Amino acid sequence: MTRGRTSRGRARALRGGHALSPARPLVIGEDHGDPVRLDGSAVGATGDRWMEPFLQANRSHLRRLDVSAEIRAERGVHISLQPGARIGAVPLLSPSTRRVAAGLLIKPRFQWSSLGSVFTSIGFSVEPSLGGAPAVPGSAREVPPWILAGPVLNRIEALLSHRRRGFIERSEERDSPRGRVAWATWASRYVSRGRWSKLPCTFPDPDDDPHLMASVRWTLGRIRDELAPLREAAPARALLERAAVLSERAGQGPSIRPVTSLPMPSGSGWLSEAVEAMQWVADERGLGGARSLDGLAWDLAVDAVWEAWVVSFAAELARSTGMVTLPLGAVRHRLRWDGVASMTSLAPDAVLHGGGRTVWIDAKYKAHLALLRRHGWPGLGDSTQGAHRADLHQALAYANLSSDDDVTTVLVYPHLDADEARPPSAIASLGAGRRRVRLVLAALPFGWTGPGQQQRWIGRWRGLIAAA
Repeated sequence: MTRGRTSRGRARALRGGHALSPARPLVIGEDHGDPVRLDGSAVGATGDRWMEPFLQANRSHLRRLDVSAEIRAERGVHISLQPGARIGAVPLLSPSTRRVAAGLLIKPRFQWSSLGSVFTSIGFSVEPSLGGAPAVPGSAREVPPWILAGPVLNRIEALLSHRRRGFIERSEERDSPRGRVAWATWASRYVSRGRWSKLPCTFPDPDDDPHLMASVRWTLGRIRDELAPLREAAPARALLERAAVLSERAGQGPSIRPVTSLPMPSGSGWLSEAVEAMQWVADERGLGGARSLDGLAWDLAVDAVWEAWVVSFAAELARSTGMVTLPLGAVRHRLRWDGVASMTSLAPDAVLHGGGRTVWIDAKYKAHLALLRRHGWPGLGDSTQGAHRADLHQALAYANLSSDDDVTTVLVYPHLDADEARPPSAIASLGAGRRRVRLVLAALPFGWTGPGQQQRWIGRWRGLIAAA
């Protein structure tokens, strides 16, 4: 399907599930969204025997995005692509030539603006995995620059934090000898002009690699240029501020476009990763923007972003209630097995302590709470009931990790409804001797639209855990 020349034409292309390139289309879906139909014409195939070769050629790419594929025959034989819990972009290879024939982009179901709000709140602590495959046709125009600028800045920041001055060779005219003196030059040029006291010297001097630092300055400048038109968006604004700080650390000096000959000594992972990121930007694959149609292959686990977002919210909630919380991954209780081992530990996402009570919080990037509200328990399918039952048992296991008399475990689900007046929640109480144990199912928006919304939800949650 060809790229529309107007916004209306592009919208029609997106509604059809394909976008942008007449020769190599971009197939678009949403995480946990509806299946996407893929016909043979989209990957340059004809007939009805292309499906199995296509699946073999693209198995690793589909697995990278957690996309399951199924051959179907409704309204013609085609492949149905079912998005899962990852977003990103990968190339789709032709079943016959194994060359890039199309691209696949899985977008966030909560839209890029919501994802940007979350990234800003969590400080870009969860990164997408970049590269590792050919460029993805058409994806650069569909992915906002800040989604890939964050990892590039992270790598440059690591480079500047680890930078150690080495020795570079300088040539200088001096009054006293230093290093190696070019006596032949001195005799032929200096003596004949009566400059006996000046010596042309070459010597090692401690300094940053000038070519590397010039590339860093160029990359930071390019990132700032790409993000400047989007400065009204919170993630772009945060990254612009961060790029400005890194530019100050890089210091004054020349700015040169990175080249493939930049040094990458073995054992310096932070250096090789930074050089790779700078070359992405130089090749116009790292940021996309107006200069390129094809973008980097990348993937990101949205449930990991959701967990980091819930932990960030738990920290805000703790400050407003006078409780204390621990960061993501800091709460881990090991399981000691005798015999065949299973899970090695229980690790809720966050815990709040204070006033003789404990509140365990665990993030679930699932639609269970919305489905329960809409259909009730009998209306859920067997697989959904089984998954939710496992989540409840996990939550009850967390309740036993605290010796406090007042224990609450909260399972946090994305708020899928635009209506904030009546967000879904549920509270169950269990008798446990003298202990008061409660289980709470609660919703939380994916990102804030502004400070007012944030304060409303913190107030709502304070009431929720108090009532529990």
